[in-house]
Amino acid sequence: MSDECRMEPFNVEQPINLYHSRGSGFSEDLENIEEDLSSNDNIIFQKDNSTMEVANQKNKSGYLCIKGDSEFSCILNLAVSAIGGGCFSFPYIIYEGGIIISFIAFVFVTFSIYYSIDLMRSFVVDTKYYSFALITEKTLGPKWLKVYAFSSFTIYTSMEVSYLSSIYLYIKTMHGFENGLYIILYFIISIIIEVIICLHITKIANMHLLSMISITCFTLMLFSLIVVSIVSNNSGQVEDKFISANLFFPKLSPDTTVNKILKFSSYLMIYVYGYSYHSTFPTLIGSLHSVNNTITKKVHYISFGIICVAYFLISIFGYILSNEVPTEIFQEDDKLFFGVWATLRKPFKYSLIIFLLFLIPIRFIVVRDNYVILFGEKRITFFKELFIVFIYILICNILVFCVAEFETYVKHLQIKNLVQAFGGFFGVIIAFCLPVINYVSINGKKKLKSIIGYLILAIFSITGILCGGNTFYQIFSGKPYFGEN
Repeated sequence: MSDECRMEPFNVEQPINLYHSRGSGFSEDLENIEEDLSSNDNIIFQKDNSTMEVANQKNKSGYLCIKGDSEFSCILNLAVSAIGGGCFSFPYIIYEGGIIISFIAFVFVTFSIYYSIDLMRSFVVDTKYYSFALITEKTLGPKWLKVYAFSSFTIYTSMEVSYLSSIYLYIKTMHGFENGLYIILYFIISIIIEVIICLHITKIANMHLLSMISITCFTLMLFSLIVVSIVSNNSGQVEDKFISANLFFPKLSPDTTVNKILKFSSYLMIYVYGYSYHSTFPTLIGSLHSVNNTITKKVHYISFGIICVAYFLISIFGYILSNEVPTEIFQEDDKLFFGVWATLRKPFKYSLIIFLLFLIPIRFIVVRDNYVILFGEKRITFFKELFIVFIYILICNILVFCVAEFETYVKHLQIKNLVQAFGGFFGVIIAFCLPVINYVSINGKKKLKSIIGYLILAIFSITGILCGGNTFYQIFSGKPYFGEN
């Protein structure tokens, strides 16, 4: 990128477009930008601005009379960008760690995530940088951009592979196909569908259609979970889960204090992994018809509230669903659909498959963000985009096939635990490190928000190192890991 496009100290330029190509006349566009109502949080932006429509051009198309740049669409997109398969492990944390410990971990991570995202929100409002990659490059430079690109690519690709693996497992279990021809046909159809829906979100204004379908499926699953859990408890099939002689680490007692501390750190990382939607946040906020402090705060409050409530309900009702809580709910549907509920097993599974399938393009936004910033949006034609999407989806599906078909050869590595370890570690970089450093680089180290941000970053950095090191030690030493009693 040319020197004129670099952000000078105390002189942050406000880009007009979502992405900017190198040497594309960026400085000329800046001359025509009008001011927006800023958050007045970043010290270099403290101006008396008036509300206006965002200067960047947006696609205002919509579905079902809902515009793609509306607040409702943005709330849906943000909620779905956070809620994924990671939350299905939350009930086991309560089962293993106890109600009190898990509640402390959940509340602390929830507060910390909210705080870090709000730092990013105020930054986006003031700079009009609608890309985490662009924020990092313009604020911290190309070296930190490489750190962000590698971290975000790793964590979100691990999510994609995890979703695709679950979909493959569910479909293979339901239909029982073992023939090689059927497996090849499945992957061909799967890749075509995934490429189509990933190309669909290249226009962010169209994304809310996928979000509406995804959130509908999730709501149906959550409703089913709540109903079946209540029925199971009222009928006496499940013992009282809230009466326990030991509410602190009931499944680990008696165990060493050190191991309990390491377990607590793993709980924090799993919650962080479940909340990782920082990379999509700037892009989705940028799809609003007007990006100012009032509107973005409202959207952030409501979307985060939906996410928090959904995670709380999943955790509680997944915990009371059965006496023995699986490491990931919905895997063993016989515990969810028994007796008169058995007829709902297949519709539920298909809802789960659709939910996971439509999470894939939403997570792909992060991958697209990286290569658009790298090459410049104007240089990426439709056919180039199609080629990149196809190669990426193909690689993810090859990984899914290898892990599924050669599971017996790599079982000792515990792939899922490796994914959680990497996800938690890189999640700390994405969720805390970069948002805090970006904020501090503009506002300085002495502001209260900067100090709080540094404290949260320090805590989660230590936690991430402990959790990652402990996970690798347990895997390669053959000792118990998360999900094994």
